[in-house]
Amino acid sequence: MVPAPHPSSIAGDVRPVAAESFVHLVRGHARTRPDAVAVRSGDQRITYRQLWRRALAVADALREAGAGPGDRVALWADRTAGTVAGALGVMALGAAYVPIDPTHPGERTASVLAGAAPAALLHDGAGGGALPALNVPVLDVRELPDAAGLPEPPLPGARDIAYVVFTSGSTGTPKGVMVPHGSLTNYVAWCGDLVAGPGSGSPLFGSLGFDLAMTSLWVPLAQGRTVTTVAGIWDQQTLFGEREDPYAFVKMTPSHARFFDVLAEPPRYDRVTRLLMFGGEALDPALIASLAPRLAGVRLVNHYGPTETTIGCCAYRFDRDRLPATPTVPIGRPAWNTRAYVVDEALRPVAPGAPGELVIAGRAVAAGYLGGAGGGKFLDERELGGPAGERAYRTGDTVELLARGALLYLGRGDDQLKVNGHRVELGELRHHVLAVPGVADAAFDIVRGPVDTLELFVRLGGRGPRPDAEEFSALVRKTLAGALPSALVPGAVHLVDEIVVNANGKTDLAATRARTRR
Repeated sequence: MVPAPHPSSIAGDVRPVAAESFVHLVRGHARTRPDAVAVRSGDQRITYRQLWRRALAVADALREAGAGPGDRVALWADRTAGTVAGALGVMALGAAYVPIDPTHPGERTASVLAGAAPAALLHDGAGGGALPALNVPVLDVRELPDAAGLPEPPLPGARDIAYVVFTSGSTGTPKGVMVPHGSLTNYVAWCGDLVAGPGSGSPLFGSLGFDLAMTSLWVPLAQGRTVTTVAGIWDQQTLFGEREDPYAFVKMTPSHARFFDVLAEPPRYDRVTRLLMFGGEALDPALIASLAPRLAGVRLVNHYGPTETTIGCCAYRFDRDRLPATPTVPIGRPAWNTRAYVVDEALRPVAPGAPGELVIAGRAVAAGYLGGAGGGKFLDERELGGPAGERAYRTGDTVELLARGALLYLGRGDDQLKVNGHRVELGELRHHVLAVPGVADAAFDIVRGPVDTLELFVRLGGRGPRPDAEEFSALVRKTLAGALPSALVPGAVHLVDEIVVNANGKTDLAATRARTRR
């Protein structure tokens, strides 16, 4: 018996995805267009032939070091050609790479490594003193011999895990999301269709410790185009300098766009890229209106998806001359072979046009959390009235299904924030703040601006002498800087007499701010 259609659901196109794994795609380009440039990193140009041979050398060295299919390999994820080859080599082995952002504090890195339990650590010439001390083989990609003559290993299949990326955890411990090759190949095929057209690939400037940057890394390589590594957002010449052959697409968060917009020379997107993709945060139509004079001829895409739905699972195409009359730009329709449900707390369908939680099902959904954690976030789609055996994920995001068949993002339904595209659970922040001696309670807010920052309100406990507010604020920020990525360290810390709660049991931030100690 076929289930009745869900009254508040929407499905992406059903499309075949030819490749079993991402590795098959790159190997194909290495065979058919070996001299095409795969990675441009400064003055270095790496062709697809060279990238594939480096990946085979990595896979062979890892095998010699005792790693094998199904293992996890930590990758010290600088934005370099060697790092790209390292990730590809791990996947070619049938193992999963675990990206580690070198700029993250030691406590965060240690937590990720403890959760990942890697069989080896791979890096591209990182300074020895910067690498964490692990009782596993440590391999430098630059020192590996050439792979000429090496046999190709058996390549991974759709169910094999391609990578594990760690997100913020509500218990204070990051959670590892396991993404299989079948989900990754589905994503790069669908997203590749979104950005199809002329252009020279994409710039890679985001942190590889999060999956936001993976669009700019894996989609161009899946298409046989060029990834251009960018040292950071300060490298404006590489990122936004005028180009003879513009990028096929540039992906950024709305916070990135606001930051770039207040530079002395804001980017002329119409001279740099054919398509501008936004992701990681709700997109305000007013932001697009402010960028409009520099968007002539540039196609626009609003891209949505939690890490658990393989980088992205919904998208909305639009342009500067047809801005939607909605509070935020819609997130659109689901990816290929993916379905979206809008439900209430009991997973029952809500009426079209009514707010509800977004649940994603199908090929976009990751394999789950490392170690089986999850707290009921991952489901079987049959709980939604869909086909049995398909994975589903409760996003915690509130959306509504618009009359024209697109999803509109309305906000979060739980204690989670997005800061400059970085997802953070309030539970993780509270865990670290409450570990500071003397702190009894805490509340958080986001200060929107060219660069979004967190604002922290702290209530002290005990009856002893009150510390100096400025000194205590500096102590809290220093403590958090040792445990959290810099984007998640509050820009301001305020001591308050009370964390005010309103009649609905929610923190009243305006009333709490009024109690700030001067």
